[in-house]
Amino acid sequence: MKHTLKVAIIVLILVVISVILFVTGKRHDILIENNSMAGIKYSINGEPYKTLDVGKKALGISKGVGNVIFIKTVDNKVIEKELPSKNINLFINQAINNGEDWYKESEK
Repeated sequence: MKHTLKVAIIVLILVVISVILFVTGKRHDILIENNSMAGIKYSINGEPYKTLDVGKKALGISKGVGNVIFIKTVDNKVIEKELPSKNINLFINQAINNGEDWYKESEK
């Protein structure tokens, strides 16, 4: 009986660890669309800033939960948005103007 209990506890611990590793390691694609009137710079989770010109798109990648994007406008105003843990299309103009629809879930 004690042996069965020990095995059950070990299996439960392994399942919990597996779920935690799955959630924290899952990759999410972020398609960033610059539909604003000016070029911007963006940074995902504090990485170095990348430039995105007007009308262009870029693919960003985040892993796990608790991701953030920083958007720097031409007047050096920095906007910080918390990213959902999903594959999304992010619209710069709506994000800068604090629109409700600043992202849309993608099918991928």
